[in-house]
Amino acid sequence: MKLTRRKFLKGGSTAILAGLAGLGYGNAIEPHTLSLERHTIKLPRLPSALEGLRIVVLSDFHLQPFTQLPHIQKAIHLADSLRPDLVVFLGDYVDSTVDAIHDLAPALGQINSRFGSFGVLGNHDHWKGARIVTDALTHSGISVLRSKGTSISCGGAKLFLAGIDSIWAGRPDLNTALADHRSNAPVVLLVHEPDYGDIAAEDGRIALQLSGHSHGGQIRVPFLGALQLPSWGKRYDQGLYRVKEMALYTNRGIGVVDIPLRINCPPEVTELTLSGA
Repeated sequence: MKLTRRKFLKGGSTAILAGLAGLGYGNAIEPHTLSLERHTIKLPRLPSALEGLRIVVLSDFHLQPFTQLPHIQKAIHLADSLRPDLVVFLGDYVDSTVDAIHDLAPALGQINSRFGSFGVLGNHDHWKGARIVTDALTHSGISVLRSKGTSISCGGAKLFLAGIDSIWAGRPDLNTALADHRSNAPVVLLVHEPDYGDIAAEDGRIALQLSGHSHGGQIRVPFLGALQLPSWGKRYDQGLYRVKEMALYTNRGIGVVDIPLRINCPPEVTELTLSGA
């Protein structure tokens, strides 16, 4: 069949319109369409008293300029409605200005959970002002784990929750974070960047690592995956992995960074249920 100029232009126009429609969807719809991801994490040697313990995970808020508080509040309301046992925040609370944390921290503090809320810092928090972010979160009742760990008691068993600074921008110290780990309590490690998983798995003490940072790439192409991923977020970019004996989960985040687009990669609130293997 002969390809006429009219047919060529018609085909080109269709492709352009489809592209524009995709960009419109990626800007106006998907970044604001929350996905609730639920997974059961099987951990060997999990004490029976911890069977069914539920952890809700939120990450990468990037409040302002592209992500606004009403969108984050929807994620907060969803997280609170799950009635979690434990809530964890995995960093990058702010983006263009550190002052945004004074609006975000009180909102995050509204989530109720059985054992409280804990968080770590991301690279953007360090770049904009780690102390200001830490103080605001602490003032809102969120325990910030900077090379620090804490035991959570449940039915006579213990879960050890540890957190370290951003690998990219902070001063992470895993040994200090685990210094108070004195028993056989399973360790859940909070660290912003998922690719630290290769190091964490070598340590041998960590049962589960929870991370964010990658945003899942924000734009994912079928069969190809993410078009671009950040340093320390290229290997384990979204979802559940097994790294040697350690489980690792990467949350896609709530906000966006650099460009206000998400395509095939919606913002995520995660509910993880712990179970013995």
